Amino acid sequence: MNRLTAGHVAGLIVVLLFALYPGVILGTHSFFFRDYGVFTYPVAYFAHESFWHGEVPLWNPLNNCGIPFLAQWNTSVCYPPSLIFMLFPLPWSLNYFLLGHLVLAGVGMYLLAYHWTQNRLAASVAGVAFALNGLMLNCLMWTSNLAALSWEPLVVLWVEQAWRIGGRRKIVIAALAGAMQMLSGAPEIIVFTWVILGAMWLVQVLNKKTSLMLTLRRLFALIVLIAGLSAIQLLPFFDLLKHSERDSAFTMSDGFPMPIWGWADFIVPVFHNFKFIFDVYLQPQQAWITSYYTGIGTLALAILAVWRMRQSPVRVLAAATLAGLILALGNSGFVYAWLKHIAPWIGFARYPIKFVSIPVFAIPLLAAYGLSSFGNGNSQRVKQSERPLCFSAAFLLFMVVIILAAARWLINPVFEWQAAWNDGGIRAIFLIATVVAVTATIRAKAERMRGLTAMTIPILIAFDLDMAGTHINPTVVTKAFGPLEFNMSFLPKYGQSRAMISEQAAMYLTFAGTTDPLYHYAGVRGALFENCNIPEHIPKTGGFCSLNLKEQWDVDGILSRAYVNENNTNPLASKPLLDFLGVSQISETNTIFAWHERNSYLPLITAGQQPVFSSALDTLKEMDSSDFDPRHVVYLPPETRDEITVTNNSSTAKIISPQFAAQRIQMNVETPSPTMVVIAQSFYHNWHAYIDGKPTRLWRANHAFQALQVPAGRHEVMLRYEDWMFRVGAMVSALTFFVCGIGFFWPKRFSESRP
Repeated sequence: MNRLTAGHVAGLIVVLLFALYPGVILGTHSFFFRDYGVFTYPVAYFAHESFWHGEVPLWNPLNNCGIPFLAQWNTSVCYPPSLIFMLFPLPWSLNYFLLGHLVLAGVGMYLLAYHWTQNRLAASVAGVAFALNGLMLNCLMWTSNLAALSWEPLVVLWVEQAWRIGGRRKIVIAALAGAMQMLSGAPEIIVFTWVILGAMWLVQVLNKKTSLMLTLRRLFALIVLIAGLSAIQLLPFFDLLKHSERDSAFTMSDGFPMPIWGWADFIVPVFHNFKFIFDVYLQPQQAWITSYYTGIGTLALAILAVWRMRQSPVRVLAAATLAGLILALGNSGFVYAWLKHIAPWIGFARYPIKFVSIPVFAIPLLAAYGLSSFGNGNSQRVKQSERPLCFSAAFLLFMVVIILAAARWLINPVFEWQAAWNDGGIRAIFLIATVVAVTATIRAKAERMRGLTAMTIPILIAFDLDMAGTHINPTVVTKAFGPLEFNMSFLPKYGQSRAMISEQAAMYLTFAGTTDPLYHYAGVRGALFENCNIPEHIPKTGGFCSLNLKEQWDVDGILSRAYVNENNTNPLASKPLLDFLGVSQISETNTIFAWHERNSYLPLITAGQQPVFSSALDTLKEMDSSDFDPRHVVYLPPETRDEITVTNNSSTAKIISPQFAAQRIQMNVETPSPTMVVIAQSFYHNWHAYIDGKPTRLWRANHAFQALQVPAGRHEVMLRYEDWMFRVGAMVSALTFFVCGIGFFWPKRFSESRP
């Protein structure tokens, strides 16, 4: 029982991952489904290409008429392991990055559970259950969420040791782990991790197991180090957050709650789920997660721990589990709505279902405590725990019967009750087998037999999770990422024009699917859905990102109001706004695979417009009308009136030899009189303009775009993206890392203080 090591757990996880995704590990197949194909892979591709061009990917010019990239945080640019997919060919390097984090999650949970229970068998169960549960497999579509979850056990382990034991090296190690999670890019999971740590610390202080003032000093030093190490990412992120469409009241925080019956999916994971494409089962109106199943044997052991154990960590984990389950229900659970009313900031998670990550973290640890309650064969402890285990198993079997009865007799044509029955039967078998394996292990007299039966416990839990996760992540042959032909008369290029997906095509692509993964993903790519334009180097007006610039979001609102009239034509296609945005190709409304060519589009840089000073609301109204004339008029904020000297239309102004790079635009401007130069690129304060090498003011124009005054004559004009928050953050992070290095390697003169 005590021979199971972290290496054994890692090996078991690798074997089970190979059983789930043999083609991915061998490099013949890749993930592609949902956000992986339309967000994660394109984002990784952009970072990869930027790295090999010697650039830090600060700005993405291909989406949303330009949008900050690194500052988005969930692009994981500053997360050190991202070098794996930046250095090596895609998509296999990205797949290995993701699968490797599942191994990290299992090993980290093993170490945490062993530290708390001092039982290797219990720790192996926790490690396997955490690495292969439904949420972790679901998060294979995101680099940020998966990385944050994978680091969570190690952060909890090392931060607790840092405040309890102290010492420079332990604080530095904890700070490095905390910074790794912080740089991953999943703020909700990071906050949940520290809420659990805060609850543990408070309980220890109240129980007088640790010193209040001493631990506060250690925690303060730790938090300062984590903040310093993460400054390279946090400073640009908070800067972008101030200019984004997100409001401080978190009004968009009710989407995708767990359904009222969602707790049953911890027991029968496909209960009241409908069958989506590729045999993937989804909860209705739930697009964020496919499964959060942690294993029915894991759940039985967790119930045993709550029943039998009285240690403080068990109580904290049990309370966290209950809180997470209730909050995940959103407004249906009442508590979430009440808390949001008195503390609106709780809506920072946006989707209440994200609170399910708390019980998914806690249940494997509770299972470890439940298994450790049997001791090492102590007959008294065995008798005290064996009967409660049987009772918890009987309770879960009873719940399986109730759930299957509800699936059969509460008939809904959307849900397949036969699938729930098959799934419930398999779960019942694994539950019985797990209880039998635990019983056989604790009753075995011979050490060899005890060791053999003990090995079956984590294996059974792993196989249970493996079978439940079979259809969470369908895969496709890697040629799906190869060259693609587009049904366009010509391909838009950055600096020349843009493509645009009609609202009708976007809605269809959100829900459409086929039974052939290759055909499905080729269609999604060919339609340039979400961020699929990035690997094709085709700029477009829209895109998929977590934070949008507020004014650009307003313009997107105009574009999203497109509709199809009775003649099946798209009136938006003829709007002057699309001319200003340089839209040369727009998807047809009757098919997503055909594109309509627009010949009236303007260059992305124009000159000679007459300035009109107008409020934001009036400007948006003008841009939404058919009278908008971007060739001759540019709308500027009223407060710029005193600084703009151009008064007339300069029709003879010329833009000569414009050159576009991701973070730099150069041109020559020739004009007989002072003129306005308008750039159809999103305005963001990190863009700076220079005329003949001298700084000049860059103005917000046409509500969300850029303009500058150029004096008479011929001048060289340059626009350059300069993110000072990133530069300052990089210096702070480098200095903090240097301090950590000194703290870790400096000779220890005094022994570490003990609690």
